[in-house]
Amino acid sequence: MAKYEPQSAYAESFRYIRANIDFAGIDEEYRSVMITSPDPDSGKSLISANLAVSYAALNMKTLLIDLDLRKPTAHKIFPECYSSYGLTGLLKGIVEMDEAVIQGDTPNLSVLPVGVTPADPAAILNSEKMKELYDSLYSEFDRIIIDTPPLMSVADAQTIASWVDGTILVIRNNYTKQDNAKKAIQKLNTAGTPVIGTIFNNTSMKMSDYYYGNG
Repeated sequence: MAKYEPQSAYAESFRYIRANIDFAGIDEEYRSVMITSPDPDSGKSLISANLAVSYAALNMKTLLIDLDLRKPTAHKIFPECYSSYGLTGLLKGIVEMDEAVIQGDTPNLSVLPVGVTPADPAAILNSEKMKELYDSLYSEFDRIIIDTPPLMSVADAQTIASWVDGTILVIRNNYTKQDNAKKAIQKLNTAGTPVIGTIFNNTSMKMSDYYYGNG
């Protein structure tokens, strides 16, 4: 994690990605960015977390939202942000916003974990309550990074893509099929979200190096 080694090449790679996102958003600021991939196990969740840490390091009020409702991971990457309520508890009215959104060990970084895995993720993502919650969070935070499910598995990421300012697609080197990558981009284009760029995750380098390319 970049937060443990802020001067490492690993952390620098995320500062480079962050700078490219900001440069791409000169005309229209990318305040909310979702991270997705064509396939599972592409490293998107760890990339989402590190990118959020990178923005928080700029003294920006940053929120990482775990919207991979079927396979949530934010509470594993940030164990201090574990909650049995989280997003689902908030939407059900069991907890208030200040209880569901958790401030972790990283200054300026909050995390909204999933909480209890819902039985019908699609119904939650398409609900009016979810959209109202997103709008409320968007007005409160300087940057929102959203971890989503893979595009080729379920339709969840396409739904989320229709809200956000932009999307980054994670391609795993020697793993993601070219045809799946093309189909994923088509799905994002259909959703109407700008594809800011692509991160090529070279797992042979143990996730220590990333290449950022414009989409």
